[in-house]
Amino acid sequence: MTRRRGGALPVGKLPQDILKETVLSRLGVRRNDVVLMPSFGEDAGAIRAGGRVYILSIDPITGSREMVGWLAVHASANDVAVTGGRPTWFSPTVLMPRGSTGKDVAGVARQIDRAAKSLGVAVVTGHTEIAPYTSSPVVVGHMMGPLIGGRLITSSDAKVGDWIIMTKTAALEGTAILASDFKEMLRERGVGESDIMMARRYFQKISVVTEALYLTRNGLVNAMHDVTEGGVLGGLYELAEASGTGFRVMADEIPVTPVTARICRALDIDPLRLVGSGALLASTPRLDPRVLRRVGARPIGKIVHRREGRLVIGRDGVTELDEPVQDHLWSLMEK
Repeated sequence: MTRRRGGALPVGKLPQDILKETVLSRLGVRRNDVVLMPSFGEDAGAIRAGGRVYILSIDPITGSREMVGWLAVHASANDVAVTGGRPTWFSPTVLMPRGSTGKDVAGVARQIDRAAKSLGVAVVTGHTEIAPYTSSPVVVGHMMGPLIGGRLITSSDAKVGDWIIMTKTAALEGTAILASDFKEMLRERGVGESDIMMARRYFQKISVVTEALYLTRNGLVNAMHDVTEGGVLGGLYELAEASGTGFRVMADEIPVTPVTARICRALDIDPLRLVGSGALLASTPRLDPRVLRRVGARPIGKIVHRREGRLVIGRDGVTELDEPVQDHLWSLMEK
């Protein structure tokens, strides 16, 4: 779908055509020390310095109000890890709304500190301010770390015939955000307190660093992609688009916890289209049960030729993903 440049854009990531036209065509000078350039579907960039390769990622947290510091560290760390790097150095920009107190700022700083310590990451620089046009806290996190395992792992290297494996479950991050920021709405729609409390604990599950580094060190995958905005289906589309491939995925093989299912049903949200940090998608040429157990993964489909389509096969029929997926968190907010 081609959009006019002057038209209003939807909430969330830029549409793919607008991104390519207005952003990816304007990338400054070309340098020989940049070894991974920005492109659609890639989670990070990479540079070469001092004989080593370093992975860099930057992520804003704009869809959550309560856990912005925690999410900022883990979101950018995940992007470094799925590209084959060890998250090491973090730099946040913290924008607090007018009326914020010192206690509010300290709360965000504590979240950043806890998340960084959980990953062995140092906070090396940053910026914090009260921003007059910001209505809720926003943290933009920049993570950097050295490449391990000898090669970059990119979203563009999935190969036809690869198995697609997925770790953990769908919509972990989105479920936690809904239980934190929309808890009153959930209560009004009959979601029990035990489900809300359990869902809030999903914030503790959003890191994929351990799994990604294990797969990287052991050379077990061709491509990896962190499930973020757009959920599992969005991640599948971005992985396939970056690699120029199609896929066949069985919807019933994509795990969803009962708590996530109940919360999404109450809000009329598709858990497969809900922001899902904590789940990792990877393409691998072979299935090793020991590896699957080690990283908590299961096969959900296969990479196929682009001409065979990008199909999600479920009990109610077949869905073809022919364009990027808008996250259902944004859809809920717009309502």
